[in-house]
Amino acid sequence: MLDVIPIPGLVDFVRAYISRDWGGISTFSLMVVLAFLSASYLLPKELERKKLDPTHADWLLILGVFGTLVGAKIFFVFEIWDQVFVETPGFDGKYLYPLTHFNGFPGRPGLWSSLFSGSGLVFYGGFLFGILFISLYMINHKLDVKAYLDASVPSMALGYAIGRLGCFVSGDGCYGFSTEVRIPLLVFTYWPTSAHPSGVPVWNTPIIESIVSFFYFLYFQKWARFQNFKRFSLGAQYLILHGIARLGVEFLRVNKAVIPFIDPPQLVNIPAKEGNPAFLTGYYWHGFSQSQYVSIAIILVGLFFLAKWKLWEKEAQPA
Repeated sequence: MLDVIPIPGLVDFVRAYISRDWGGISTFSLMVVLAFLSASYLLPKELERKKLDPTHADWLLILGVFGTLVGAKIFFVFEIWDQVFVETPGFDGKYLYPLTHFNGFPGRPGLWSSLFSGSGLVFYGGFLFGILFISLYMINHKLDVKAYLDASVPSMALGYAIGRLGCFVSGDGCYGFSTEVRIPLLVFTYWPTSAHPSGVPVWNTPIIESIVSFFYFLYFQKWARFQNFKRFSLGAQYLILHGIARLGVEFLRVNKAVIPFIDPPQLVNIPAKEGNPAFLTGYYWHGFSQSQYVSIAIILVGLFFLAKWKLWEKEAQPA
């Protein structure tokens, strides 16, 4: 997977250790745990610094993770909706069969098997549901939602950066389209044991997103949180910045367009020494994906609150 990086022995190390299951525990799960532990270390400290109650940190993190998993699965089903509910004669054939058969139609993803499988996660579903769950918790406990969300932003940025590394080491499907560019780390090739085409250099979109999110974390952790911005300024900034990053990287990813603007490319055979050489030819983007539409929406939401509440201003200092 990392064979375009000229570091002796790194390929064998990654293949043998990083991207394997350790006794049934996937590397993606390990990265999720690492993201959770990092956030559980940062969030209580930030709540204390902002003179908020740190005892709520555990519940905020647990509900955030739970909401992320639930939302990511729900949005994944929406993404493959046309594959789950296949056009067949009669109402029962199209809608009832996937509901009553765990694995769905033969050769197609099933509704229930997709929901309860260990793969298939759409980030923005998790992002929206995670915020929803923790917001409901804060409203129920009559907490200052704006202040607590601001305190959570650095942890969210770091957690996302680590989570995207999990997508990378597990050989997740969020890779980019094929490219002849050779940029160490930002371009890589899947190896034959992957479920994806091998021998084809592709954009390493998980690493790109992870690097950008680490920079966002440094911005919020080292500078923005000390600027005494109005409440929810950090939250609005994160919505805008993250939305811009995801909107941009989606132009490099192999994703289905919700409304195609141009004809999608066709599968072609690209010569490869081993593995499956079938891949898409040319520039792939042919219309905005589900994630891009959500990105645009959260950018607009962030800009709306930024302008409405003048969140670039500082809080008034007490006399």
